[in-house]
Amino acid sequence: MVIGGVATIITGGFPQFIRGIFCIVFGIIVFVFEFRLPPVITQHVSYMFSFLGRGLFYIFIGCIILNEILLAIASGVIVALAGVAYSILQFMPFVQPPINMRREAFDDSLEHKGNANQWNTSPLPTTTTTTNDTAAAANTTTAHHTTTNIVPDSSAIV
Repeated sequence: MVIGGVATIITGGFPQFIRGIFCIVFGIIVFVFEFRLPPVITQHVSYMFSFLGRGLFYIFIGCIILNEILLAIASGVIVALAGVAYSILQFMPFVQPPINMRREAFDDSLEHKGNANQWNTSPLPTTTTTTNDTAAAANTTTAHHTTTNIVPDSSAIV
């Protein structure tokens, strides 16, 4: 990504300069993510913790890098192909993500050790309250999502 960013800057012009700077910055961020997970960056790029999110990001950056210079074309195609490979890995259940892409790594990087289990896919428990008093229903609270159904009392309907 960094090489592609430099190649994009070389083509000249202000738009290419800005594209090149973005590619260089994103390349440095991806490099840092491979070795260390800084909490400041981690909380804003959670898509990098799944194969599909990382793959789509790489495809996007690969397309930005593409330019008329041979070096930019080569690096853009390589980055985009890496993105396609990551995207394909998302749909292969037997492939385990590396340590730096696991939920525990994300959780640890945000300094909430032990809360990775909050991401389980089970639905939240819900409660249903049936009453004709809307104030009582509004005061019903639980630790999770609350669903309130207000059903009028049949004797009150004339």
